[in-house]
Amino acid sequence: MSLNYQIFPDRGLVVITYIGRAEIEETGRVFAQFAQHPDAAPGQKHLIDLSQVTEVEQDFPRLMALQARKAGELGLPIMPSMLVYFCPTPIARRMAEMVYKSWDGVGGPALAMIEDEAEALALVGCAETRIAELKRRVAED
Repeated sequence: MSLNYQIFPDRGLVVITYIGRAEIEETGRVFAQFAQHPDAAPGQKHLIDLSQVTEVEQDFPRLMALQARKAGELGLPIMPSMLVYFCPTPIARRMAEMVYKSWDGVGGPALAMIEDEAEALALVGCAETRIAELKRRVAED
C-alpha cells in the first residue's frame, strides 16, 4: 500500500491519499508522522482520497483501537474539524463506511462520505473540481 498526505496550511486542509491495499498498521504509522509535522494543526479539514484503493484490511477491532488512539494520545492536539471521504468506487465506499462506523462514540470531527470529487472538494472549501488541480494550483502559488 501507498499512503501519503499533503498539508496545505494556507487552506486549513490536509489531503490524504490511499493507493492499493489499505492497511491499518501503515495508517497508524503515517498518522503518527503527520501528528508530529510542524504544519499539522487543530481544526484542519481532512480530505481522504480513497479513489485508488483496491483492497481493504478487514480487522474492525484493530481499526477501533487505532481510532481510539488517534482520538486520544495522538489526535487531540491536531483533531480535524471535518473528515471528508472521497469514495467513488464500491471498495472505497466500503472502506469509508468501515472507518465511519469506527468513529461512532469516539467524539471526533464531522464526517462525510462523498462519491463526487468536485463535491468532496467543495465540502472542504475548495473551488477546484479535481484533487490533481488543487495540488497543482497550490504548488504554483
